[in-house]
Amino acid sequence: MELFFAKYHGLGNDFILVEEDEVQTFDVGKLAVALCNRHTGIGADGLIVLKQKPRLEMLFYNSDGSTAPMCGNGIRCLAHYLYTSGLSADKYVVKTGAGDMPVEIVSEEPFLVKINMGKPDFTPANIPVDTYRMEFINQDVEILGETITLSSVFMGTVHTVVFVDDLEKVNMEKTGDSICHHPMFPNRTNVNFVQVIDRETLRVRTYERGVGLTLACGSGCCAAAVISGKLGHTSNSVKVELAYGALQVETGEQVYMTGPAVRVYDGNLSMDLITM
Repeated sequence: MELFFAKYHGLGNDFILVEEDEVQTFDVGKLAVALCNRHTGIGADGLIVLKQKPRLEMLFYNSDGSTAPMCGNGIRCLAHYLYTSGLSADKYVVKTGAGDMPVEIVSEEPFLVKINMGKPDFTPANIPVDTYRMEFINQDVEILGETITLSSVFMGTVHTVVFVDDLEKVNMEKTGDSICHHPMFPNRTNVNFVQVIDRETLRVRTYERGVGLTLACGSGCCAAAVISGKLGHTSNSVKVELAYGALQVETGEQVYMTGPAVRVYDGNLSMDLITM
């Protein structure tokens, strides 16, 4: 059996995209682990499954087989696939585990997608985070023997923000893993290390639950911009610099993310060669 797939990346955050019809006979969580393996599979941070009926829907699996309600970079890649395959117009809505996400193609060259990422939710029970406070903002927590200030928000999925003076001087893998698996986060958390450059610019790297340290995270950048603005560090329109480019994030009652998506290659994979 052969599986048709498209390989994508959004600012370095890479994905395998397949249509639902291609994977109906598989345990998709186990398939995600096999396909995302960078040594014995295709290699990616996550697997995107496109459902077209009864309506457009994105299902997202992390590289460890776990699911996530939403992926900001992933939905832009899905938008590119739909657009170049002639399956969508310039504006439409995609169903996700975090709700309906309005999509708008704002440019073809370069290809840029604007996503309405919805309203940030600071309610601890909805994040979820175990705290007695009304919001989990600027809270000091003991991590690896030192006090680290954390802020959390649900932005399509759970995100925690850590402000640092210099990203290059932080052990993001070790610290991110410790925060991600801290008992106060019953479902684990994505961890965003954020460096404030100026009122209009942030620099962000994300440790993703179920993946590890990634080159970019769209919803994480939105969370970083939301919390940075809430704390007065930045304005409501922020350029978020990443390893392979930047996203523009506008915050307010609703959060909008604009950024690119790149189709790297297509392929047909013999499933006989994949270890499940």
